[in-house]
Amino acid sequence: MALKNPAQAWLAANRLMYGPRSGDLAHIDDIGVDAFIEEQLSSTRPDSDVLRAKLQPLTTLLMTPMELAQAAQEKRGNILLELNQSTILHSVYGERQLQELTVDFWTNHFNIYFGKNQDRFLKTIDDREVIRPHALGRFRDLLDASAHSPAMLVYLDNVTNRKGAPNENYARELMELHTIGVNGGYTQGDVKEVARAFTGWTVRPDNKANPNPDSGMFVFNPRQHDDDAKTILGQTLPARGGEHDATLVLDMLAKHPACATFISAKLARRFISDQPPSNAIQAGAAAFIKSDGDIKATLGAILHSAEFKTSFGQKLKRPYDLLISSLRALDADTDGGLPIQAALVQMGQPLFQWQFPNGYPDAAGAWSGAGTLLARWNLGIALGANGLKGSHVDFDALNPGKGADLIETLSTHFFGSSLPATAREALKPFATNSAQLTALMLASPLYQMRG
Repeated sequence: MALKNPAQAWLAANRLMYGPRSGDLAHIDDIGVDAFIEEQLSSTRPDSDVLRAKLQPLTTLLMTPMELAQAAQEKRGNILLELNQSTILHSVYGERQLQELTVDFWTNHFNIYFGKNQDRFLKTIDDREVIRPHALGRFRDLLDASAHSPAMLVYLDNVTNRKGAPNENYARELMELHTIGVNGGYTQGDVKEVARAFTGWTVRPDNKANPNPDSGMFVFNPRQHDDDAKTILGQTLPARGGEHDATLVLDMLAKHPACATFISAKLARRFISDQPPSNAIQAGAAAFIKSDGDIKATLGAILHSAEFKTSFGQKLKRPYDLLISSLRALDADTDGGLPIQAALVQMGQPLFQWQFPNGYPDAAGAWSGAGTLLARWNLGIALGANGLKGSHVDFDALNPGKGADLIETLSTHFFGSSLPATAREALKPFATNSAQLTALMLASPLYQMRG
């Protein structure tokens, strides 16, 4: 059955999901984009049996920090491999697709490089207890969870932030990257004062000779805290505030008007365009303020905007987007293992491997170089040839049988509508080979875009 509005369905499926699986485009077309936005924002659908079964062997995902530290020390299992697998499997098979997209968004917003010190095992905890539970919740709660995250405190060196020897790394990124932005009106003096407020926020060390169940967990050390008065963004924190000093800073930053605009602009950049329209940013910021930082309300205002619905062709898929959307479009069976992860490395976006605190870039210019494009095309070729061990495509299921117009069938399957006549003509030499047609469609300019 032909879709009533295939362009809108394609846009919604590629912005609110990691691309459509079988039946998704028809469902969006049937209920309309606005209803689909609300469906995704409010979804409480449980994980599928398929996803649960695929996650079950990944034993490191549920380990405590002490267990993960011991596994890393004894080289038992592969913590990064399993964290990557979990991320890929959630993205491919997750029933709450917008939830998964926001997990990816906040993972980059609160970026932590897996390879730094204890983050080789603490990032698993951060993904499980910080990012995933709060991805569509209240920003202040997410910010608090991140501030208490041992992985974040290690990554941005707050574990060494103590009275008389402050370390400003976390304080600076808290303001510049996590809340109010570089133009948020803070000064270097504010950075110093915020650093003082977070003195003593550290992580209980790992004692290899005598393991402690609390090792690798957040701890406030009052003896390392600077308890004198502090002035931040014109507001004075009285002396002897203890651990509460940092809590007041988080409150102050989360309620700052610049925070609402900064978060809204980043969400609009991710979901609308590389140069997000001011009307959508303002709508998101207003919703953020009115709802006390509710992420669903903020994102809903952005997604329901006219600017979102007319943003066709304005977002290039990052490598991860392309990989996941391809697996979903092909209804592929995958374990998310090393060959799939190697494809991400070749395309330039290995998971949890961005070394800088700003996260992977979210603009086309970072992903459109010649080498990157070649790797993208090679992904389509590899999937078309079933050449990635651990992932399999049933091309017979995509091929309706003898006598059918395979080009039309596959274009409708991938895009929800027929291809332009010029594209159809170019594909005619491959009209009977579903694997080759698939590879070409995955490499097509249209498929490289997030709607």
